[in-house]
Order: sequence, then structure tokens, then C-alpha cells
Amino acid sequence: MKDLRLRLLTASLAIPTVLAIFWLAWRFQQDWLAALLLSVVGVGAGWEYLGLVSRLGVALPKEAFLFTIPAFLFLLLPKEGEYAFILAFAFAYFLVIYSFSRRGTQEGFLASATGVFGLLYIPVMLGFILVFHRKGGFWHVLHFLLIVWGYDTGAYFVGSLLGRHRLLPRVSIAKTWEGVAGGLLLAGVAGLLLPQFLADLGQKWSEALIMGFGVGAFVQLGDLFESLVKRAAGVKDTGRFFPGHGGVLDRIDGILASAPVYFFLAHYILGLF
Repeated sequence: MKDLRLRLLTASLAIPTVLAIFWLAWRFQQDWLAALLLSVVGVGAGWEYLGLVSRLGVALPKEAFLFTIPAFLFLLLPKEGEYAFILAFAFAYFLVIYSFSRRGTQEGFLASATGVFGLLYIPVMLGFILVFHRKGGFWHVLHFLLIVWGYDTGAYFVGSLLGRHRLLPRVSIAKTWEGVAGGLLLAGVAGLLLPQFLADLGQKWSEALIMGFGVGAFVQLGDLFESLVKRAAGVKDTGRFFPGHGGVLDRIDGILASAPVYFFLAHYILGLF
């Protein structure tokens, strides 16, 4: 019960803050505000990622890695974001040269792969949120977050109350099939909550469910992936930044996995923006 109270208190403070910043960025056309918020989140997640991989024996250049996260996100703002990908390629080459010159062939390859994956995993995935914030506006960011939070909420409460059949016990003993069903159900409901869908729900309900179920499924995959990494590193949480929730990565693992899926479905499949 204490853990639940902490979760609710943290959520009641964090959610309005996040939504207010995205709304201000959209309302006053100040995209740098959204980039700043995502950068703060990204640097926190990057710090925890460095801690996880160090427990696995992989040392990355911390300053360069952490600098690249906000730099990539802010460089998505000019033009169509071309500068961000130039930076990404430059960082990847730097990391490979640095790792092989400092650690030899085998350790250098492992460090290079881990660093490049970290670049894809954190700033590039967060960058998709910035892209559909700019292309689709505040309501698409809200829609995406409602689906993610809906899945997490449904999975948590249904799994806690009714969970009997474990999903993948070798990955996470807490995840159940009942929790997955509850998460997908609430994600499907959240998928309906986009003004474009609500204005013509009789015709758009199938598209809304595609968004809800598609994004919700990848929220679960993101959670399972992070559980694998945490189990390998021998930790329960990636950090203690959010009381009752764990670290930054614990909170955004589903967001990182599902943000590109939301963009792909909304932009390329359904043509919503």
C-alpha cells in the first residue's frame, strides 16, 4: 500500500508537469522547450544506462555519451533534423576509434556495440516524440502518452489483482498474461482518445484500436527488454529518481520502445499527420 501511495504521488506531480511543458511548447511554438524536457529525461536515462553497462564490465566515455544525448535532440530542430544524424554518425565513429584504441579488439568491439546501441536506444527513440510533437502537435503527444500510461496502469493493477500465469519467468517473475491482457485493454481504450478519432468514432474506431494495441504491445516489449538488462546487471531498479517507480529508465522503457511505433502507425499507416 505504501508503494502504491508513492507511485500515485509521484505520478500526480510528474504527469501534469510533463503535459504542461509539451502544451506550452505547442501553444507558443517553442519546440526548444520540448527538446529541453526530453534532454533532461535522456541525460538521466543515459546516466543510468552507463551504470548498468558498467556493472556488465563495459566502460564507455561518459562525458561524450551524455553530451551526445541533448545535442542530438536539439539538432533535430533545425530544418528536418539532418544535423542530428551527422552528429550520430560522428559519435559512432568516435566511439569505435576510442574503444578499440583504449581497450583492444574484443573489449573494444563490445564497448563500441554497447555505445552505439545506447545512442539508438535513448536519444534516437526519444527523438521520435519530438518529431511527432512537431508534425502532429500536442494532441498526438498526449495520445501517445495516454496509451503508454494506460498500458502500464492496466498491466499493473490487473496483474497485481488477478495475475496467475507468468509471462516469461526467466525474464521477469512479476509479469503475467493477465497483466498483459489488462494493459492491452486499457491501451485500446486510450487509443480512442484522440480528437481526430473522437470526432468520427463510428468510422475511426478500428484505427484507434490499431494505435492502442500496436503501441501497447511495444510498451510491454520495452519493459521486458529492460528487465533482461537489469537481471543481467543484477539490479532491481535502474535508479531511485522516482519514488515508488525506480529510475528514469524504469519509467520510460515502454516509451522508448513504442515511440517509433506510434510515429510509424500514425504517419505512414494511418496518415494522421
